[in-house]
Amino acid sequence: MRLDVTDLKVDYHNIAALKGISFTVPDGAFITMIGSNGAGKSTTLRTISGLVKPSAGTISVDGERIDRAAADKIVAMGISHVPEGRRVFKDLTVIENLYLGAFIYKDQDRIDRDLDEVYSHFPRLRERSSQQARTLSGGEQQMLSIGRALMSRPKVLLLDEPSLGLAPLVVQEIGEILQEINKNGVTVILVEQNADLALRLVDYGYVLENGRIIMSDKAENLANNDHVRKAYLGV
Repeated sequence: MRLDVTDLKVDYHNIAALKGISFTVPDGAFITMIGSNGAGKSTTLRTISGLVKPSAGTISVDGERIDRAAADKIVAMGISHVPEGRRVFKDLTVIENLYLGAFIYKDQDRIDRDLDEVYSHFPRLRERSSQQARTLSGGEQQMLSIGRALMSRPKVLLLDEPSLGLAPLVVQEIGEILQEINKNGVTVILVEQNADLALRLVDYGYVLENGRIIMSDKAENLANNDHVRKAYLGV
């Protein structure tokens, strides 16, 4: 699924959060958006997924505009959003959380097949399927949040700060799983404060500052760019 964002603007209470950004994500790509807090990265994801409405500009998937569509319709079209902070339903079990991700489907056989696929990516979720989500570690809750998004069979997966607050080994494991999901044909858009991690995982990246895209290039080129290295990689 190809995603086209054109001259996208978003205002929060008369403050410009996005100031006319444009970019294209080809079908099957794995891209990242890096930048400091307040640069507009999360706003971009929230606008694509329909949680925020733009003040101007367009968002299209395979040529069909979605920028005025309801969030549930956007999910049904094949776009799933893993928000910052995991936001699992802590009083529900792992499997109940996962079933909620399949709310657009009624075919139980299909849902069960999707559940098996999620468990193939995250075996620990199978082991803990009957546990309340609150009993999981932070890393396991992040896996659950990603797994819940996968239950809608997305063609585009939006991820907001999946490494936040997690141990390095868990971050590495989740990164490898995201690469595996992408290799299975899912387009992935990753927002990350950890720019070093992001640029090691993806093919292409965008740098946002103050609601604008100031730079875009192949990930390896961004990782070697002097501005990116000083501003976001700490070298």
